[in-house]
Amino acid sequence: MDFSDLETRDFHDLVNTLHRGPSVPADVSFRIRWSGVKARVKLRDDTNQFAGNFIEDTATVGWSSRQKGFKFVSAPASTSTSVFAEIGRERNGVFFHDH
Repeated sequence: MDFSDLETRDFHDLVNTLHRGPSVPADVSFRIRWSGVKARVKLRDDTNQFAGNFIEDTATVGWSSRQKGFKFVSAPASTSTSVFAEIGRERNGVFFHDH
């Protein structure tokens, strides 16, 4: 998955973000690569109304952020191999029941 120059707002930290405090315009770009299927997992929990199909694998991520007067670039994605990554599709709540 690739995104380039996605416009967003930088709220500086989590607390400020949750309070919708002051922010500045920013652009972010990132590249995520999943690989190496370790397991396929199918879950269904009728009590909690949750179902999903998932693939457990590994992933690499590289990203950058830019705003007026500041730029950050992560280490190359090839250096960020994860121990665990998951991608999938799930249904819950009002979307839980099959139609």
